[in-house]
Amino acid sequence: MYIGIPKESRPFEYRVGLSPAGVEILTHFGHQVFVEHEAGMGAGFKDQDYERAGARIAFSPQEVFGRADFLLKISRPLKQELEWLQDGAILAGFLHLASSSQD
Repeated sequence: MYIGIPKESRPFEYRVGLSPAGVEILTHFGHQVFVEHEAGMGAGFKDQDYERAGARIAFSPQEVFGRADFLLKISRPLKQELEWLQDGAILAGFLHLASSSQD
C-alpha cells in the first residue's frame, strides 16, 4: 500500500501525521511511505529522519495526494487537497467539524 504523509497546510499547525518510528514499522511490513518535504519540521523531524526510516520524500503535496492509497493528516483537508486525492483513496485525520468554515 502507498501511504502518504502531507505537510500540514493550515496556519499554526506544526504536527505531522506520522513519526519516523511509525514509518519504520509500516515500511518493515512492506508498505511504501511518501512524506512531503519538510512535513515533520514543526514536530522536530527532518526529512533525513524519514528517509532513514524508509520513507521517500515527495517535493509537492500533489505528489503525496496523487500517489497515496491511504493518507494520514492532522487537520481537515483543504478543497484543493481533496481534488488531488486519487479515486478510492482513504484519508485519516482529525476533521474538526465543529469549527469548520467554508474552506
